[in-house]
Amino acid sequence: MSLLKVGRLFRFFRWLFRRRTRLKAYILDSKYRVVPAFSWAGEDYYCFDSAYDIPTGRALAAMTIMTELEMRVDEAYLTKHIRACEILLNKGKLVELALINNNLKERLTLAPFPDHIYKLASVSYFTAQESPYSYDFVYNAAKIKKWKEANGTLDFFLKGPLKTLMPFIQQGGELSSQYFQTAESVNQLHQKDLHSIISKAGPPLSIAT
Repeated sequence: MSLLKVGRLFRFFRWLFRRRTRLKAYILDSKYRVVPAFSWAGEDYYCFDSAYDIPTGRALAAMTIMTELEMRVDEAYLTKHIRACEILLNKGKLVELALINNNLKERLTLAPFPDHIYKLASVSYFTAQESPYSYDFVYNAAKIKKWKEANGTLDFFLKGPLKTLMPFIQQGGELSSQYFQTAESVNQLHQKDLHSIISKAGPPLSIAT
C-alpha cells in the first residue's frame, strides 16, 4: 500500500474516532461511566471512561490479555514450549533445548505482537451487541478477524485509542506497525522451532488408567 493510501486511510479512521463526540455516554449500574470510543465499519464502539474502573468479568479478561502482552506469550505457546522441552530432555538434545529456551528469553525483549494488541483493543472497546460486564472470547475472536482483514487497523489502534493504554510501546515518539510486524516475524520463527520439535516426536503417549 502506498504512503498516500496509508495517509488517507489513517485520516479516515481519525475522522471516525472524532465522531465519538456525536454519540452519548451513559452510566452503567450507577457506577461505571461508558463513553463513545469510535465508529468503524458501520458500528459504534464504546469503552469505560476509566480503564481501572470496569466490571469484574471484563477486568479479569483484560488482566489475562495484559499479562500475555507484557510477557509476549500466551497459554498455547507455553503449552507447546513445555512439550518441546520434555521431548528434548528425554532425548538429551541440550543444544536444541538451549535454542528454544533462548527463544523464550528473547520474547521478553520484543515489541508486543499484533495479536496481543488486537486482543487488548477487543477487551477495551465493545459494541452495543456485547455485554459490558463480561468478555466473550469466541465473539471477540471473530471481531479481531474482521479488524485484521481491514488494512490500517493496527496503526489506527496504536496511534489512536490504545495509545494512552500502552505508553511503554512508543519508540522515539512514534508508533510504527512495521516494528510490530517485525516482532510477529520473530514470533513465527519461534513457533516454527516448537512445531518442528513436536511434529517429529509425534503425539505424547497416553497413560493407561
